[in-house]
Amino acid sequence: MEPHMKKKRKKRKNFLRQTKHFAKKGSYGKGKELSDDQYRYFINIFEHLRQVKGEEKELLVNNFLNGIVEEEDARKLAGNQIVSRILDDALQCGEALQVLSFTKIFSEDIRMTCLDPYASHVLQTLMALSLKFIQEQTEDKKTEDKNAEVGEVGSEEDKQPITEEQREEFVAFLNKVGRLVYNNLDEFIRDTYGSHVLRSILETCSGVQVKDSIKSSRKSQTKHSLCQNAGQILRIPSELQSLLLDIASRLMKLPDLPGIITNECGSAAFQSALLVLKGIESEQCAALIDHILLHGLANISPSYCDSYDELLNIPHVFQSNPAVRLLEVIMSCATADRLHNLYTQYFKGHIPDLVKHPIGNFAVQKLLLTWQEKEKFYELFEEAQESLEVAFSFRYTGVVHALVQACRRLEKNQGQCWKALTHLLRCYEPQDRQLKTAPCLLWFLNYDEYQKKAAAGQLPSVSLHGSLILQDFLNFIRTIKIVDSILAMNLADLQFMACDPCGSHVIDAFTSSTFIKINNKERLVNSFKGTYVALACSKHGSRSLEAMWNISSIKLKTGICEELANEEFKLKANQHGTIIYSKFMVRLFKRNDKQDWQQVVDSAAKKKRLLDDLLSDIKEEEEPKKKKKKKKKMEAS
Repeated sequence: MEPHMKKKRKKRKNFLRQTKHFAKKGSYGKGKELSDDQYRYFINIFEHLRQVKGEEKELLVNNFLNGIVEEEDARKLAGNQIVSRILDDALQCGEALQVLSFTKIFSEDIRMTCLDPYASHVLQTLMALSLKFIQEQTEDKKTEDKNAEVGEVGSEEDKQPITEEQREEFVAFLNKVGRLVYNNLDEFIRDTYGSHVLRSILETCSGVQVKDSIKSSRKSQTKHSLCQNAGQILRIPSELQSLLLDIASRLMKLPDLPGIITNECGSAAFQSALLVLKGIESEQCAALIDHILLHGLANISPSYCDSYDELLNIPHVFQSNPAVRLLEVIMSCATADRLHNLYTQYFKGHIPDLVKHPIGNFAVQKLLLTWQEKEKFYELFEEAQESLEVAFSFRYTGVVHALVQACRRLEKNQGQCWKALTHLLRCYEPQDRQLKTAPCLLWFLNYDEYQKKAAAGQLPSVSLHGSLILQDFLNFIRTIKIVDSILAMNLADLQFMACDPCGSHVIDAFTSSTFIKINNKERLVNSFKGTYVALACSKHGSRSLEAMWNISSIKLKTGICEELANEEFKLKANQHGTIIYSKFMVRLFKRNDKQDWQQVVDSAAKKKRLLDDLLSDIKEEEEPKKKKKKKKKMEAS
């Protein structure tokens, strides 16, 4: 079998290298012009910030920030691309008082800053840091970094807690920026940089982090994430909570809504608004959804579409990329009844055309993934399964995966789903072909294509969607057919699957599924006999081997270790093999003291089970606490 040749990734362009290249031509960064001396100073700072650490970096940051604050045109300097990048990094390492000084500087002309391609990034960073310093018991960054470095808590005298007055100044800054965005909403929502500031304000006023793919474009220099520890719920001042509701209400009064939601910036702003409101203001979120559906999506005409094709028998909304992405977010925030109404209004009767559309097929996937009502799923399932052939022919295999995933999640139509997939892959008839369903799915090829490529030794790498579908099938209520198909795979295909980045997860799903009997899991382990060493020496194969080891009986573990012990030197010479050699205690096994080895293995397995049970119990205990905290936050707002 020939190895799959992966395409080489293009090297990411280096900002510093590019900047020096343009400097030779007399261009010292985009935006505000710098003198030659200023450019050399800032480039020197930029390079040093990436090289120094600890106290040296802290000293450099403090000196740099203090120097910028003293500049008469500090805000204008932030309008240079190079200075903006440095401030983005330096401010996050700065002290609270330094950040506060910058908030005062940037408060002078907020409107122009919001619309500036580079200063707006610094403003977003200041907003995220302001919210961080507003939190109770927030300490000066300098003190926190020192404590983290020495690994000590430090004395009370060393700590510099943020005062109430400073907190109020941070709140006032955020409120001032937010009110200006509110007053200029019609302009900002259509502007590339103003809309990013709007999205940051929505996050800051809600304490909800919106995923990067929505809040920031790929060209954005930073992601401006909220400064938040894992599991921490940010406390939002009442002024900012009121501001969030005001902005949400103002969004419902904007003119030309179809034009806004078919614009990249406007669509992203509405998506962010829905996502932050979903968890804390569900009624306001529902009202905004109704407004968008009634006055926005329903009124999209051909003039608003990216590339209108009158021959396509689909609603206009699906011919606008920004509008479709907004529709997807609406589906993820909608109630079950509203989701059914969306299906009736936009999808019913159009799914065969949508699954072959480059934009529409993603909307169909989202509809399947967010569907909630089991009782009403049959109608959607019937229309979707009839469209699988079309989706497969256009290689939009995500639609196929979404349907299988919906059947698994809702525990409905699972038998029909299996039948539809076997028909799709030409494996349903004759009966013996059904044993080839797993390998056909793994490479997402129909029966004839798989046989042809396998005979020629030209099988590609494992299909991502094919692997995910197999994992879902292994968690169906009835798994006997897919289990038999995997166990019938030849040894070469099994090894290929276990050592593939996507295929190895199929082994994980097989060994962890609660719907597969232990004797079938042990049959899978036996099927790999003769390849244990090859698996152990592979990055992903070693993960697969470990997953099988965890469910194996002592008899199977003995067989695995016997095979590994025969190739001891090969294991020790391999990066991944060394880990397996240590974890499976092959050295102890080879001493011929099998009883001691068995006791150690049993003890390790027992400890792992206890740890897994403990983690499971902790997770169960934390879930109600998280819900309680979320409820308190909603009540407070």
